[in-house]
Order: sequence, then C-alpha cells, then structure tokens
Amino acid sequence: MLKFEHTFEDEPRYGDVSVDILENPAGATIEFSVGDGGLWLSANQEGFLYLARIFAELGSRPLEKGYHFHRPDWLKNADFERKEVSVELLHG
Repeated sequence: MLKFEHTFEDEPRYGDVSVDILENPAGATIEFSVGDGGLWLSANQEGFLYLARIFAELGSRPLEKGYHFHRPDWLKNADFERKEVSVELLHG
C-alpha cells in the first residue's frame, strides 16, 4: 500500500519548492482532459501522491501571490489553442 509522507526542506532543491514541478517522478501518470463532460483529472496512485506533495508545498511555503507553473504534458483532448495545465497560488 502507498503511504503519503513528505519532508519539507529548509532550502528547497528546486527553488521555491522541494518537489520537481516540471517533471513527473518515475511511475507517476497524470492527465487532465476537457470536453463535453467537463474537466477530468485522471492519475494513478503515484500521480495523486505526487500532486499531494506539490499542493502541500504550495499550501505550506511562504510563496508570493501569483506563484505558478505550467505543465503542457498534463493536458489531453482539449479543443482550444493553448494546451497546458497552469497551477497558480491565489493568496500568499
């Protein structure tokens, strides 16, 4: 069984966060799709644990409002020009 554990580093190795937000770890699969059925987030267990680590960092670090990143590889089956998932912190 998978277990969620995350250690927050005093000096994050990837800049503002300690999780690599630009590349999925080995074994993690994440896909967003947009269509008539709305927005779908699909992931395997490793993918959801990876997202949990990212969101825990965004919620716990003293990041500035507007901190964001883009992942074009997460979005599939969209009928619009710019195909990427953007994640942004609204309140720092």
